[in-house]
Amino acid sequence: MIGAMRGKAVSWVIKILAVFLILSFAVWGVGDVFQGRIENQTVAEVGDTTIDFEQVQTQLSRLLNIMRQRVGPDFDLQQAAQLGLIDQTVEQIVNGRLLELEAHRLNMTAGEDLIRETIFADPRFRGPANRFDRLAYQQVLQQEGMSEGTFVRVMRENILRQQISSAFTASSHVPAALIDTLYKYRNEKRTAAVITIPAGSVADVPEPSPAELAEYHKNNPARFTKPEYRAITMIYLDPDKAAAELKPGEKRIAEEYEYRKETLGVPERRGLEQVLLQDEDTARKISKAANEGRPLADAAKENGATVSDLGTLALRDLPEEIASKTFALPSNGVTAPIKTALGWHIVRVTRIDAGRVPALAELRPEIVKDLAREAAIDSFVKQTAKLDDSLAGGSSLENAAASIGVSPIRVAALDSAGNGIDGKPVTSIPRIAEFTDMVFQTPQGEISNIEEARNGGYFLFRVDKVLPPQLQPLDAVRSIAIEAWKISQVQDVARKKAQAIVDSAKSSGSLQKAAEQAGLLLVESKPFTRFIREPGSPVSPALSTELFKAKSGSAVMAAADNGYGVAELKQVIPAKPGENQAEADALRQQLQSAMANDQIDQFLAALRKRYSVKIFPTAVEQLVTGRSTPGYGS
Repeated sequence: MIGAMRGKAVSWVIKILAVFLILSFAVWGVGDVFQGRIENQTVAEVGDTTIDFEQVQTQLSRLLNIMRQRVGPDFDLQQAAQLGLIDQTVEQIVNGRLLELEAHRLNMTAGEDLIRETIFADPRFRGPANRFDRLAYQQVLQQEGMSEGTFVRVMRENILRQQISSAFTASSHVPAALIDTLYKYRNEKRTAAVITIPAGSVADVPEPSPAELAEYHKNNPARFTKPEYRAITMIYLDPDKAAAELKPGEKRIAEEYEYRKETLGVPERRGLEQVLLQDEDTARKISKAANEGRPLADAAKENGATVSDLGTLALRDLPEEIASKTFALPSNGVTAPIKTALGWHIVRVTRIDAGRVPALAELRPEIVKDLAREAAIDSFVKQTAKLDDSLAGGSSLENAAASIGVSPIRVAALDSAGNGIDGKPVTSIPRIAEFTDMVFQTPQGEISNIEEARNGGYFLFRVDKVLPPQLQPLDAVRSIAIEAWKISQVQDVARKKAQAIVDSAKSSGSLQKAAEQAGLLLVESKPFTRFIREPGSPVSPALSTELFKAKSGSAVMAAADNGYGVAELKQVIPAKPGENQAEADALRQQLQSAMANDQIDQFLAALRKRYSVKIFPTAVEQLVTGRSTPGYGS
């Protein structure tokens, strides 16, 4: 069931269940990424149930782990909030709770037999014989950081949700006429005869006259206009800069090393092979023969069993009852039969890869840097509080900076991309888009709120002056204008040639004749659709669009990467839905999913009327900031 749910993940499932499913079954392995844990805090109330702060924190921790694997290690909660992932996570946990409540109201259950079948059907839990392997099962749970009880509970909840959600997909009917119409639109093919007029070389274009250049400059102001700039004064508490002046104590460094050496060390790993049997006597017979010198494979074969290669595993990768006995053996050692719920295991150690604990000297530079940075960020909390008090008391930004012993930073000109007048990045500002967005949304003379940057620093600023966009005089951009003018001339020549060929084809009634008169090659294209053309096709995307508007025998023109294209529509090949049943079925499923998506939206809206939903915005904000608001949501 779980495998099927994952395989059928389409838009409607993604919209409602994706975050829950991904977070429930993703690799866990995440430490506490939040600045502080806030206990007994209610994030949302759904019906007569609550969604607490720690539950959402856990989901967000897993979300961060997934996103860091996909987009990089610097992805943090602020970025997640800016992308709307925090609100989306909360909404989808609420949606999941609504479906749970409705499932219970309808007396829907997921029995032990169904859960067992689901576990046994999950391909993640299959061993070398493509059957359920408890070792694989345990390994996955350990990797996900979930106990078996938690895993079964989550699975039961997901099955209940899926039972409701799948009803909408099953009941969604897509009219055959709609499928046929869309299939024909997507798969209709056309062929064309194409002439490509190559663009000339800019080097061959003579210099423009002063009048021509002045006219081009006048008619294309956007090309030569400087963007809006803003002059600002800011306070930026940069953790990297502050950390460079701090030195952690040796005791704190030693404590951090003791913590890190366990997580950064390489554990001992062992190559293992296993025989799994249901009969204890046979297991003892094989184990005895192997311990007396017989190869395990031979002893197993003589008793009708086979050896499975488990690969190279660490102690934590194995169930406890097998791990302790296996890791007590020397290389080539064979265990006595070990009893588990799956049967009797005989494990042989094929090799031992020694573990490694990094030395303090190896980790020290990174530890010192991280501890100093951590101390700097901790100090910012007091500094920002003092800044708040100073500004609230009417101090200027300069006086507020002096109250915490820092110097304000002045930026003479900043554009919306974070660059200065010279077009180079301004290095003294937080290099995040949100900073420049705020600068360009703040009125002149106004001081911003104190904001936290992604790197753990804090900033506030005052917009001193707004420098509006300004058209640069021709003399200041003459070389740029000349190059742009030459490019436009090359493009214009190709366009005029293309138009002349189209006119010639219309008058002569043949594109072939027009091509011959122009001394250009006419190429027959292979069939193409609105969306797919073969690599190297003479039909450009723009030309394809024109050809699907054209009537058979008519000539059209459009820009191409290397000049202009002129084409004559030669053939229209209608699509027949019956020719590719697999594609028609795929289109039906897509449409069915889209319809189910709409139904699910309506269903959830109805559930919000049946079960009251209240989300506490301040508690959601605390998920990002880690700052508690006493009494809120309690």
